Amino acid sequence: MVRFVVDSMAGKLARWLRMLGFDAVYERTGEIERIIQMAHDEKRVILTRNSHFKKVKLPKDVRLFFLSSEKTHLQLREVILEFDLIDKIAPFTRCIECNTPLEKVTDKEEIRLKVPYFVFRTHDEFSRCPSCGRIYWKGTHTEAMSKRILRILGPELSEKLKSSLS
Repeated sequence: MVRFVVDSMAGKLARWLRMLGFDAVYERTGEIERIIQMAHDEKRVILTRNSHFKKVKLPKDVRLFFLSSEKTHLQLREVILEFDLIDKIAPFTRCIECNTPLEKVTDKEEIRLKVPYFVFRTHDEFSRCPSCGRIYWKGTHTEAMSKRILRILGPELSEKLKSSLS
């Protein structure tokens, strides 16, 4: 599976990649050497719009992908196509805040006081981030995000993805 390090010029892209289930670390410092070292050490692909990367000699095992668009939705489509990720999408399986894989909550009572009362009463399935503690559930927000993802990908890619977004 492809792993990414996203620099400060494409931070929103990291969240969208995480939403689709991809391991995407967001390195907000913008320190090129630090990003290269992380890509090398953790076997990650660098995603950037920073033209300074073009002037740096990268180690042979570090791959850089220069995003051509400034718009997040076009960057997402670009990355999915470039790395042939359409069949690897696993939506809503990572924490969009800290990038950790989510765990299913097996005992709903554990999260009773961590979600709004109405949500607790009307939902049975929850996921939790073991790192930051965020709780997730499938609500109208996930439906809206799924529709937006399908629009971003366009009709030719959306057909392959529809079943995993439901």
